[in-house]
Amino acid sequence: MPVNQNQIEEGAAFFFKLLNEQIVPLSDPLAEKYRSDSELRSVVNSIAAEGGLRVFMTPQHVHLLSKARGSNFANSYTQMKEKYSGLKRKRYFYLANIIISIFLAEIDKESHVRIRWEEEGISYYRLADLVTATITAWQERKEDDSKFSQQWSLAVDQIAELWLTEFSEFKLSQVDDSVDVTRTKNNRLSFINTALKPLADQGLIIDNSDELKIIPKPVLYERIDHLYHDQRRYKDFKKLIEESRKKQEEKENAEIE
Repeated sequence: MPVNQNQIEEGAAFFFKLLNEQIVPLSDPLAEKYRSDSELRSVVNSIAAEGGLRVFMTPQHVHLLSKARGSNFANSYTQMKEKYSGLKRKRYFYLANIIISIFLAEIDKESHVRIRWEEEGISYYRLADLVTATITAWQERKEDDSKFSQQWSLAVDQIAELWLTEFSEFKLSQVDDSVDVTRTKNNRLSFINTALKPLADQGLIIDNSDELKIIPKPVLYERIDHLYHDQRRYKDFKKLIEESRKKQEEKENAEIE
């Protein structure tokens, strides 16, 4: 059926709403039309595809994402550095991406565990321990296998030096001696806050810096289920993180016993 003028106008309006908000609930009138009107949906998807964007719909929301390659809206490292001043050098950018990957690997579990994360959140301390265990395991694996870094495109030495050597564990507020992750720098907990800012800015997590908890929101799980689970790189990297961390934790437990 030919697309009429009204469908073109409403389709364009919804695309720019998505461009502005990235995630729109299906309770929105335009989102409901996107769900129920296949011609209007085709208009929105075609506009998005021309810009290197992808639209997908879940039972609760419509998401707009930039494609990894060939998108006019994909952020380069230079653009990320301008927006997030904490990513001042590439090794900071590499480490931030590793922290996000480790966070996703930790929360991407069975449904009953997901519910627990959504209710209780994962603490900054828990995530910091996971990052330490994973990076330490990668250092040891790199010593045993000289091709490990190249095989996985990991700057192991750079991120290990930054996380394990240059960063202190945390810093206290000068006001009330509480752990301050928003106004301190060059420590592990504050860099977790920096690394996860892109997820917080997109409304995918609640970053409770006062209680030092990170709470994944249902829209993040929609992204994981409808996007990441189709990516072989994500699945392989998640498996590497889980295996590396488990091996390191078993080693540390054996040393304690």
